[in-house]
Amino acid sequence: MPTPVDSVGEEQVHRVLEAAERTFVSLTGHTGFDRDLSVSAEQQEGYVRQLEAFADTHRDRLGQLYGKYGPGGKFADESRCYLTHQPESVVVCERLDTVPMRLEAVWNNEIDAERTLDRFTKYWRFGLGPSTSLGIV
Repeated sequence: MPTPVDSVGEEQVHRVLEAAERTFVSLTGHTGFDRDLSVSAEQQEGYVRQLEAFADTHRDRLGQLYGKYGPGGKFADESRCYLTHQPESVVVCERLDTVPMRLEAVWNNEIDAERTLDRFTKYWRFGLGPSTSLGIV
């Protein structure tokens, strides 16, 4: 079971953020993100490996997300959804696919930006075109 976010050690959070940053920068080339907008991570055995495996598996889909809504994307608008410009979005995508209800509960209690999560969720699940949304062709 995941532990509460407030009991996660700093080292674990930094390792997760570093993994997310590596994936984000490799897909977008964007390094001008705001580290102060980080999303806390849940501690799980091997989570960094899990996140990296998720990123490898969904590399094309993540690339489409950032290519469309991320830095320099056709529909990029950081003021509407800052997550598309942040490496932590890789963690959010993984959590949306793995434990969406848990993410929503933690997000609403700790970050208080419900509209941002709702908008980002729609981008991830439905905004990439018929071939990628929910795996439907």
